[in-house]
Amino acid sequence: MSRQFLRHKTSIISQAWQGTALILTVLALALLILAVGLPTLASPQVLLDSDTTTPAEEPGVANFDRLLAECLAYEKTAGLMPPGTPYDRVVGPGAIVIRVEGTIDNAMRDYIAEAVEYAESKNSVLIIELNTPGGFVDAALEIVTTISRAEVPVVGFVVDKWAESAGTMILMSTHIAAMQPGTIIGSVQPIAYDPTTGSYSPVTDSKIINPIVKALCEHGATKGRNPESLVRFVFFNDNYGAREALEKGVIEVIAESREELLRSIDGKVVGLASGEKVLIDVSGSYEFFEPSLRIRVLHTLSDPMLSGILLSIGALALLFSIASGNLPGIGLGGFLLLLGLLGAGFNPNTAALLLILGGAVLVFIELYTPGFGLIGGTGIAMLVFGIIIMPIRGEGFAVSEEYARSIAYALYAMGLTMGGVTSFIVYKVVKARKAPKALWKLEGVVGQAIDDIPEGGTGFVLVEGEYWKARALTRVSKGDRVVVVGKEGPYIVVKRLEEREESTG
Repeated sequence: MSRQFLRHKTSIISQAWQGTALILTVLALALLILAVGLPTLASPQVLLDSDTTTPAEEPGVANFDRLLAECLAYEKTAGLMPPGTPYDRVVGPGAIVIRVEGTIDNAMRDYIAEAVEYAESKNSVLIIELNTPGGFVDAALEIVTTISRAEVPVVGFVVDKWAESAGTMILMSTHIAAMQPGTIIGSVQPIAYDPTTGSYSPVTDSKIINPIVKALCEHGATKGRNPESLVRFVFFNDNYGAREALEKGVIEVIAESREELLRSIDGKVVGLASGEKVLIDVSGSYEFFEPSLRIRVLHTLSDPMLSGILLSIGALALLFSIASGNLPGIGLGGFLLLLGLLGAGFNPNTAALLLILGGAVLVFIELYTPGFGLIGGTGIAMLVFGIIIMPIRGEGFAVSEEYARSIAYALYAMGLTMGGVTSFIVYKVVKARKAPKALWKLEGVVGQAIDDIPEGGTGFVLVEGEYWKARALTRVSKGDRVVVVGKEGPYIVVKRLEEREESTG
């Protein structure tokens, strides 16, 4: 192996490293641009006084009187029916219970959609326990539509504290609405939330207000809810306790506990969007439907504080890494920024694809760079998160739910296997790094002197095709055969082979 070949090999590795750094830099800049263009979010945690509503005649601003008149025109076609109403079939026995807490986000949208499908497959009433300050408008609107289209009754039950903003929208769309004493609902006016700065601003634009009011009337007034209260929820951020909500006609039941709620709805007749009238048969029994690992991860990331922290740290890590040319930092910063975007409402399916592709690229880079460090670890973490949040259901898949779940379990098994193998490799690498230097294992290997080396002097020798800096115990001439006898600091210790043969003979 010549010095020219070594220099050529080093040059190729350097060029590959520079190319990789350029690619990651471009991807990092793309993620930063994506973070700047985050979609508008809705949050319930800002209360606005009624005088913040802009006059109705101002162009582009929602008109309260007009929307109220439109909402009053809706007739009750679904929801809780009067006693003695004839019914077409019985739903039950038993009930399915889920609990929605924290931010209303895409994860909760998928959770409720899965629960509705499960309840339909069991022909059981679905009870949604709500304890939420609100969340994303888009997710709430999709949940409202899913509930209204359900083929079984859906009961909303506000527990513990509240169901504000998006939570109120969900409650108003259920076939039977219930509240625990001491809980509150209301404050549906949307606000624009910037997760990068943490700032809020109220929204009065008719392009946003009108669809929300229309959804409340379409899915709430048609179930017998008070139209004026529905519109006031959005325009004036009205808030009701359980007793007031019952008096205002926006809920049907007040219950102290889940068991009391089950007794209250048992035997009731409910009208569905399909026109069917169904009798609820709970018989006092229920089954709790747990969220999947994918739902739990997505919901955790959707916490506004956590997503804001991830976005901030990820953006700063990317900027400083790009400025300093720190390739491992670019990968880690991109990973954190992508997680922050995911929590801020970025499409989880797209995020899963980006995480898997990005993780594969980083692991590939790690294979061709010395050592196992931040790049490989970040790549493995991205692969694991990408596999976890991959969708296992959705429109357009011509497979059964059982088959989709089997695919998901196979992917989880692959991820765990990959993680186990990688952990074993990391363990071996760390163990090797902590082990004593292994250069002394060259002892007894025969090489050739490249330089004339005086006794006690230093020079280059060629051992097993590699150049080594050596210290000679005896005088060595260029071309002499030498044998390695030990190591001193950065030098290997050699002497002429003939002298060793004579001494051993």
